[in-house]
Amino acid sequence: MENSLPAVVLIDDSSEVRALIRTHLKLSGHFRVVGEGADGTEAIGLAHQHRPELLLLDLSMPTMDGLHALPGVLAVSPTTKVVVFTGFEESGLDREARHMGAAALIEKSSSLDDVVQQLLRVLEAPAEPEVPRDAAEPAGAEPVLGPDPHLAELAEVQERRVLDEHLERFREVFDEAAIGMATLTLTGGIVRANRALGHLVGRRYEELVGMDYATLMAGHGDLLDEGLRHANALGKDLVQVEHPISGDGGRRALATLAPVRDSSGQALYIFLQLRDITEQRAAEEELRRSEERFRLIVEVVEDYAIFMLDPKGHVVSWNAGAQRTSGYRAEEIIGRHFRTFYPAEVEESGHPERELEMAMRDGHYAEEGWRVRKDGSQFWADVLITAVFDDAGNHVGFSKVTRDVTPGREAEEALRQSEERFRLLVDAVRDYAIFMLDPEGHVVSWNAGAERAKGYTADEIIGQHFRVFYPQDQIGARHPEHELETALREGQYAEEGWRIRKDGSRFWADVVITAVFNDIGTHLGFAKITRDTTDRRRVQQEREQASDALSDTNDVLQSLNMRLRHAAADQSQFLAVTAHELRTPVAVLGGSADTLARHWQDLTESDRLTLLDGMTSSADRLRRLLADLLTASRLDANSLRLEIEPTPLGPIIRNAVSSLRSKHGDVEVEVTGQEDVEVLADPSRLSQVADNLLDNAVHHGRAPIMIDIGATGNVGRIRIADSGTGVRPDVRSRLFQRFATGDEVSGTGLGLFIVRELARAHGGDAVYEEPGQDSPAGAFVLTIPVA
Repeated sequence: MENSLPAVVLIDDSSEVRALIRTHLKLSGHFRVVGEGADGTEAIGLAHQHRPELLLLDLSMPTMDGLHALPGVLAVSPTTKVVVFTGFEESGLDREARHMGAAALIEKSSSLDDVVQQLLRVLEAPAEPEVPRDAAEPAGAEPVLGPDPHLAELAEVQERRVLDEHLERFREVFDEAAIGMATLTLTGGIVRANRALGHLVGRRYEELVGMDYATLMAGHGDLLDEGLRHANALGKDLVQVEHPISGDGGRRALATLAPVRDSSGQALYIFLQLRDITEQRAAEEELRRSEERFRLIVEVVEDYAIFMLDPKGHVVSWNAGAQRTSGYRAEEIIGRHFRTFYPAEVEESGHPERELEMAMRDGHYAEEGWRVRKDGSQFWADVLITAVFDDAGNHVGFSKVTRDVTPGREAEEALRQSEERFRLLVDAVRDYAIFMLDPEGHVVSWNAGAERAKGYTADEIIGQHFRVFYPQDQIGARHPEHELETALREGQYAEEGWRIRKDGSRFWADVVITAVFNDIGTHLGFAKITRDTTDRRRVQQEREQASDALSDTNDVLQSLNMRLRHAAADQSQFLAVTAHELRTPVAVLGGSADTLARHWQDLTESDRLTLLDGMTSSADRLRRLLADLLTASRLDANSLRLEIEPTPLGPIIRNAVSSLRSKHGDVEVEVTGQEDVEVLADPSRLSQVADNLLDNAVHHGRAPIMIDIGATGNVGRIRIADSGTGVRPDVRSRLFQRFATGDEVSGTGLGLFIVRELARAHGGDAVYEEPGQDSPAGAFVLTIPVA
């Protein structure tokens, strides 16, 4: 009769869960369990071996998880209906599993009776009529006796005591968290708040309970109403609301609202997290002011036309220098294409567009050429076009700097055409120092601009060597003579640098020295043109400083944003993984207690012992998890207290090994070295460290596990290695960081973090030795000062 029942294969890395499900399937009288496995690879093998009607498949497992195993199961046994059995509640998980071929998804939080009924529906069996407890059982089924009322009551009291204890521990974690947290009603009333929230809003956290959260928002309660509407009515899973904090001197906070929903998607209450963003907003405001200062600098410059073009070449900004140079007001030119500034023949040839193409290709484009003003007159312009990109590398347009250099060009042309015209022009120019040097560098002519720039009259300077205009260090280095040599060899020499006036003051000069020859090629001397560009250089330096300040601020903001993203990602991962780690042992405790209470007489002694062992194991797992959570919380709050005393390492390691073998009796562990080494440590915390290291070796490595105890100088050492493949290279750099795990779902990522922090709290450290010839899997080494 039993062989005619549908065959089921159970796959779950928790033996307690498998025992619980196996027992309920047996008691139901509807199924027969033909095989069990603990990971995805075993699932594929068992599916191929038994080709069962049903395969109950957990998702979170070592070696190969359920989603990776699902296609393989269906490949070797296409007729098997795979039911995903998971502790995760993500909304997209059901859709993804069905897309990959699963027949259904059942959550581990479901009651075991519901699990049986859902499996029957998957097999498309006709609905079973509801039978009273005292009705006769179907033919061929084993009789199901009612539970012992006294035993059921005792189990319920025991279960409630355990759950109440765990609830109290989680309240401690909630209260001691460093992040402001609260639970709100759907209308914004505070029903629970932690100390961190009270600290953020400047109130005692006990006073917050019963208060409307809107009263903490400095008159901006409408923002909360809108956020709650999005969470409740619009179904959003995460809503952020920024608001000032009432009565706290202008501080601002960012509230994150996360609705907690029931299985139908209906919001039950709102979980709130609060973060102080006052410093972040201040940094953003400083950046805005910096950008405003830079904009003002650009706008007040009148000697240069500085403006922006969009990627197509249309004018999008305009400064005072641009208006002065071209004659257009901002409202007249913004939005027009920059080809407006070019002569008709240059515009028709497509030259403006080619300038943008070359600037885009090379990063910038520079030239001199004729440009046209609003009134139609032309001027000779020195032009620089630079392609501009944002922080993401997107091309946002071009910056264009134009200077009217017509006077200089005309001066050069006049010099070439006529000495007389040159003399008249030079004498009239006051913005440029223009004078002649003989072939040895002595001054032979002097104009009004030279007198104005350098302070010497013609009578005072003519006949002196031009080195008197240079700082003493450049004179000692023969830099003036080097300039003349270069100008004679190459025709001209140009540079910018410091020069000295008659009164000893310095100014920044733009200098051009040109070798001068007569019609038959005889070298007559040098023409020297000097312009005082101190003001221009100062503006340029201020612009560069503003740009550097802007860049530095951007770097700071990017760093802050990265840290906030990492913090948010760490927190999200921690909550998801912790919920998963809790769900399995809680399900085992509740399910086992319920099964024992309802079916004690139906179970064999072996079945009862298996279920009770599962409850003990799950309770131990919860205690370990809560201990890690509380330790991590106290480490963050700097509230961890250590009771330091001389502590021998041997007993600590022996106790940890004994505890490990009580949970994993088949684990091979070898202890060597000096077990009598004593260190200065808190025995209970050192035991926690040893347990975490051995737990890590069992779950992420392979037996046998080798433990070596020793001492070097004033440091005691525990070295733990296993026979696995070692830590993956991409995980090693973050191995001891909080929430770092070697896989996506296994463990909270707190174990090794606590190991290192506790070791450092004792004045020692914990490190990972990378694999070597003597230790192919690497090793974890703990050091503690000796007693």
